[in-house]
Amino acid sequence: MLPFRTRRLIAAAAAAVAGAFPLATAGTAPAAAAGGAIAQTLNCSGSIRVNITNTGAVDGKGTLRCATPTTSYDGRLTLSGTVTSISGLVYQIKTKDQLSIFSGSTGEIIDLSVNRTLQKLSDTPTGNATEQGAGLVIGGGPFGGSTETESGTGTFGTGMVTTFLITNNYVLDLHG
Repeated sequence: MLPFRTRRLIAAAAAAVAGAFPLATAGTAPAAAAGGAIAQTLNCSGSIRVNITNTGAVDGKGTLRCATPTTSYDGRLTLSGTVTSISGLVYQIKTKDQLSIFSGSTGEIIDLSVNRTLQKLSDTPTGNATEQGAGLVIGGGPFGGSTETESGTGTFGTGMVTTFLITNNYVLDLHG
């Protein structure tokens, strides 16, 4: 997780290179929504790995390919949080995520607050799993005020750490 100052320096550098990073330019965003907020959409696909320790701590990473209606980006998702409940095979977790998207040498960091449901599809040490999530973009920037939804399927493994590998049909969307 990058310190606040580093994130702001990255954002300032992106704004300084006007036109080099289309998210920073008003011309590439869809029409303004009610109240003057920019309606922006970002769609990402790829895979994530979510680790849950026996103490309920959660961490994870993902490699994504993201796109607005006009431009595509390399994306990295980093998440950390805690388990809020476990009911049978279903894990409810709350995470603070950072979605980093890059175009060339410039980038944008989008902070998210996400509620996720991870479900084992069998009561065995390994097997198939599903993931669904919903949340909000924290802060401003081109996606300020956006909502986040995600879903995917994959596998799980249980040991000292329960790991979910969501590698099939994983999609994360931001909607302004």
